[in-house]
Amino acid sequence: MERTKSFKYRQLTSCKCFKMRKASRLTTQFYDKKLKSVGIRITQFTILSFIATTENKTLISLSEELSMDRTTLTRGLNILLKDGLIQQIKSKDSRKKVMKLTEKGYKILDEAIPLWLEAEDQILNQSKKFGFSVI
Repeated sequence: MERTKSFKYRQLTSCKCFKMRKASRLTTQFYDKKLKSVGIRITQFTILSFIATTENKTLISLSEELSMDRTTLTRGLNILLKDGLIQQIKSKDSRKKVMKLTEKGYKILDEAIPLWLEAEDQILNQSKKFGFSVI
């Protein structure tokens, strides 16, 4: 019996983790395409959105709210800092990194919201094309 035809290996393609990761990648690609005209990705949109919800966000609070490890989050924040969409502000505790949106950040976020809403309305139909459902 050929190994490649073995049920032992074929069953691995039905892995729920794989399917969820695939759905996540396809969803991310869909949202990224929608937001392309404003020059941000869905990951950046999400970070901007969470920073916009309160006056100042620390790296730790963002990391917890977004369920992102600090290294990945820092990489995303550095792009937003470089692009002038957020700024780091002084904190009473110098060990804490505190972020806030700049005027440019609010402008980009305001331009992105209608595109995001469009994506929100369309994602369910898109997900059905790929055989998965979104929450």
